[in-house]
Amino acid sequence: MVVASRRAVRVLRRTLTLGVLVVSAALAFAASATAATVGGGGGGASPSGFVIGDTNATIGTPVTFWGAQWWTANSLSGGLAPASFKGFANTPETPPSCGTNWSTGPGNSSGPPPAPLPELIEVTVASQITKSGPTISGDTQEVVVVKTNPGYAPNPGHAGTGTVVEVVCAIDSSGGGAT
Repeated sequence: MVVASRRAVRVLRRTLTLGVLVVSAALAFAASATAATVGGGGGGASPSGFVIGDTNATIGTPVTFWGAQWWTANSLSGGLAPASFKGFANTPETPPSCGTNWSTGPGNSSGPPPAPLPELIEVTVASQITKSGPTISGDTQEVVVVKTNPGYAPNPGHAGTGTVVEVVCAIDSSGGGAT
């Protein structure tokens, strides 16, 4: 039988308590870091309803995500976008996610956000955009982070531009779902 002194038991309890606190703090830090880089999307980027074409979604590529000539500045593998689409999808109102569809109205009626935009925004990447009556809709093949340039205004005459800096998620073209 092992007999421990009261002092030894107190030291052991303090050591165990300190160890539990250190491990708890480490787990909390790891969870917040994971949420910021995985669940939170692009490492601190703000979700947005802006859209770019899938052939423009390469890291390092300058893009136009809002503007009167959005349809000429963006290429889609599924064909031309309607000229009335200016680059903002207002439904769903949640952050963009791969594999979802979205819809919006034409031009300014889509309700784009006020200026200025955050430095980093999450942008939907569409391969096809169609119009049926007053409703414009499209798919989400990828979500990327765009570093914005100054000059954006919620009027399509003031284009929103930037550079693709990160891929948040992408639809696996082999049919395996989002990555």
